[in-house]
Amino acid sequence: MKELLIRSQGGKPAAALTDGGKLVAYFPLSPQPFISPEALFLGKAGRVLKNLEAMFVSLPGGTAGFLPFGEMPGGQRPGGGDSLIVQVKKPPQGKKAAFLTMDIALPGRLAVLLPESKVAHASTRLEGVEKSALTRTAARLKPEGMGLVLRAAALNAEEKDILADIKVLQNTWQDIRQKAQTGPAPALLLPAPDPLARLLREEREAPSRILSDDLRAAQSLGIHVESSPDPFALYNIPHQLRQALKRRVYLPSGGTLVIDPCEAGTVIDVNTGRNSVRGQDIILKTNLEAAREAARIIRLRGVGGIVLIDFIDMKTEGHRERVLAAFEEAVKDDPVKTVAHGFTQLGILEATRKKAMPALQAQTLTPCSVCGGSGYKGFSEEETDVNHA
Repeated sequence: MKELLIRSQGGKPAAALTDGGKLVAYFPLSPQPFISPEALFLGKAGRVLKNLEAMFVSLPGGTAGFLPFGEMPGGQRPGGGDSLIVQVKKPPQGKKAAFLTMDIALPGRLAVLLPESKVAHASTRLEGVEKSALTRTAARLKPEGMGLVLRAAALNAEEKDILADIKVLQNTWQDIRQKAQTGPAPALLLPAPDPLARLLREEREAPSRILSDDLRAAQSLGIHVESSPDPFALYNIPHQLRQALKRRVYLPSGGTLVIDPCEAGTVIDVNTGRNSVRGQDIILKTNLEAAREAARIIRLRGVGGIVLIDFIDMKTEGHRERVLAAFEEAVKDDPVKTVAHGFTQLGILEATRKKAMPALQAQTLTPCSVCGGSGYKGFSEEETDVNHA
């Protein structure tokens, strides 16, 4: 059973999503940066970078975004000083400008409206018969002159609810167009959704229960929220968070995951731990646990890019197939697309996860001034911890 726990008092505001009492997602509820993914702006075309086939676009606040020509649908090429509607795909990182697109996507709970496209398809998280059926429905329901993606949540939804979701998105796009036609550039047209709204929208299965220590703060969700004086105490969220951010994560069987982020990606090593018996049955059991736990940790930490999982050596192809299937099943609930690419000749499982939001470590911890950045200092007094590599 999934539960959403919202803490507004007694520590830094945050939300935690649990499944069967285990932490699967954690979101600090601090104010969003102005230039965040999904935000829409009326920008002003700037300098063209011919070698990169891209241009800079002026955004509010004296900042600029990077817009590749490949992100301009229909072969559009705005001239210098032209106003254009752009959406943030990736936020600024360090000295890198925000990555922008003109191929606008307006996501709802059941559908994603693509005003500048004409395609119709189902969520990439679906496969086989389900994906084919939902793609046909998308082609039938899509508004004229626009594209439409139906999300996995639409599988069990009534058609009237899908149409209502599409109508809301059409009205939003109409408002955006009107603002763009009447307002000066650069300007904000639509802010990025707050983390709670994004979480509830992206989850394939809505939480069975939502608890908050401040019902007024949760009113904006528009759904039933139960009162709790300390929702994080229900499943000891601070402790679970500390454990998930450590380099070594323990499995129920006694095995461990050793997690090492690096420039090229993230490497996870699976060990039997205190199990001295290394028969194939024990190895399979440990690897199955590790596959499910790795999927949970990857999502919780906000890992993006390449992921390599070095499972304990398995002698049979059947065991490898079972472990791969367990991992693929576990990542189905992840709203960020995660793809398993199979085992290499060395027996390492290759996977990729789309880079969507900043990593959990960057959102919740601060670099340690003592060790020069190789460690991080933790949260509030009851959560204080220092994790050194």
